[in-house]
Amino acid sequence: MAVASDMPTGAQPGIRVAPLRFTGGAFTRADLVFTGVDHSGGSYEVLVFLNNDTATGTSAHSVDQGYGGRFVIFGHGGCFGDVGHCDVPPERSADDLRPAHPLTPVTKVVNITDALRHVLAADKEGLKSVTLVPVALTPRPEDSAVTADLFRFDGLTLKTYLSGTENAVGVAKPVQRRPRGKKK
Repeated sequence: MAVASDMPTGAQPGIRVAPLRFTGGAFTRADLVFTGVDHSGGSYEVLVFLNNDTATGTSAHSVDQGYGGRFVIFGHGGCFGDVGHCDVPPERSADDLRPAHPLTPVTKVVNITDALRHVLAADKEGLKSVTLVPVALTPRPEDSAVTADLFRFDGLTLKTYLSGTENAVGVAKPVQRRPRGKKK
């Protein structure tokens, strides 16, 4: 897992570059899993780029630029309650059946399957880094810009999956069916 606090800054303040390495292997799906994502402030989106350490909010959303996808946070816009009202309890008992606190950090998943396949085909060293570009979402789209203030999270993990219908080289196994009308 890449820990958020250890990630260096990218091309602008707020942009982070996660050192994630993946050299390949068979997979049918690849996800980036973001844990502990804060949603207590304003709304924002995070653009994800693979092997593009210079990505910014104006980088093209194409696989040639390493674009892997995005996720959006509909933020709460800050806290307007009494003192302590917005403090998320650190731990809860497993027996506590109440819903989680509304500001409990969330987990977000970005499917990067196609982008990762493109990176692996284009670069023999495979995946080296993931650049995260947080963009504040404002009522007027022309006011949206890269932000250093909104995107806070704990960590990032790359997860790949191989479905039961795939063999070791990533090719779908043929389905064998009996001819109609014939009983075994």
